[in-house]
Amino acid sequence: MRRVITYGTFDLLHYGHINLLKRAKALGDYLIVALSTDEFNDREKHKVCYFSYEQRKALLESIR
Repeated sequence: MRRVITYGTFDLLHYGHINLLKRAKALGDYLIVALSTDEFNDREKHKVCYFSYEQRKALLESIR
């Protein structure tokens, strides 16, 4: 089994994100999607997200 991992903030989930996830999934049998936390985005990227971590997580899980 080939596992593929991708990572992102996925704030304001859009068509480009969907394409990224489809391309990543096509590279293997099992896709792992890591989601950045609000704290990481604030501390490392100096970005305030529109949606909270829990909301972004729910959006990603809904397209499973």
